[in-house]
Amino acid sequence: MRSHFKFLIFCFAALVVSTSLQAQPRQVSVNGLVKDKNSSEPVPYATVVIHDATTNEIRTGTTTQEDGRFSIRTKNARIYVSVSFIGYLTDTIRDLKMNNGIIDLGTIAIEADQELLDEVVVVGEKSRTEFKLDKRVFNVGKDISTSGASAMEVLDKVPSVEVDIEGTVKLRGSSGVQILIDGKPSVASDDPATALGTITADMIESIEVITNPSAKYDAEGTSGILNIVLKKNEKKGLNGSVSINTGIPDNHSIGISLNRRSQKFNLFTQLGAGYRSLPRYSETTTNDLSEGTSLFSESLAFRNEQFYNITLGTDYHINDRNVITLSGRFAYEIEKQPSESSYSLIGASDALAWTRTEVTEATNPKLRYDINYKREFK
Repeated sequence: MRSHFKFLIFCFAALVVSTSLQAQPRQVSVNGLVKDKNSSEPVPYATVVIHDATTNEIRTGTTTQEDGRFSIRTKNARIYVSVSFIGYLTDTIRDLKMNNGIIDLGTIAIEADQELLDEVVVVGEKSRTEFKLDKRVFNVGKDISTSGASAMEVLDKVPSVEVDIEGTVKLRGSSGVQILIDGKPSVASDDPATALGTITADMIESIEVITNPSAKYDAEGTSGILNIVLKKNEKKGLNGSVSINTGIPDNHSIGISLNRRSQKFNLFTQLGAGYRSLPRYSETTTNDLSEGTSLFSESLAFRNEQFYNITLGTDYHINDRNVITLSGRFAYEIEKQPSESSYSLIGASDALAWTRTEVTEATNPKLRYDINYKREFK
């Protein structure tokens, strides 16, 4: 009788555990790759949404990475997926096949909404940030907060870009960034602090951030590429502009741009000069417990920079699709770093105090010239 009773208890417990396991929703992973149907290029930042197949409610969602891939985890297997992006038709996938808790949607090709694109008329100024298939573009030209800043300071305002006080440029926390100017390699890649210090924000049209460079770029940019696009006015006739900027602490610059456009030729020049002083103050106390002494030091240092630059160039428009550009740029920077440090040794039998004064000077001339041929295809 006792054995029968134990058997009944065992069967009841097994039934309860089985029911509990069946009641727990199973984790499902939904993966895929979103591409443009016409160009087959990955579509970054597309919106991927998981819907409940019964109620059509939104369960969860995400955006695609810069390579167009996405992965979502959900607890409901009765679902369908929708993919959308600005300027594209929404793609809905209902026929989902699960294998070992994974739903692999493969490549999802979304198509541009031609009707929407034909009807849209954009009025107003360019957005500060543009997201394109292979890069992000940050338009500097209309950003008043960058007036008077150097290219290094402008870069430091770009999301995912970091610039430290020594001028080291990092992209998403990693060094090894290749810096281009107008799409061409620059001496800035070797010494960003010196080369970019002579370029002011008034000379910059936009900054392009390319985190996954294609094969057309040099392998030097292991962490990504920053392309600085300089302004170049191509309105017909004679055009020019003058900008004067000042700031606190000492940060002053002047820039002049001139442009002359005819039917075939476009002549352009940019002149710039400026001065900035970056102060740095520090205090340090070092305690020697064995000797019972303390060393107190305070330091005031300046990084004073004068810079001058000139750009000359001409475009020859062979026809509407072919252009030859010849340009040159000379930059000269004078840098002085005076510093004064005072030290006091406290607690010794004889109190000691001394001062150290140091001045470091450097000049950095830079010369670059280019000849470029550009052809536009239909």
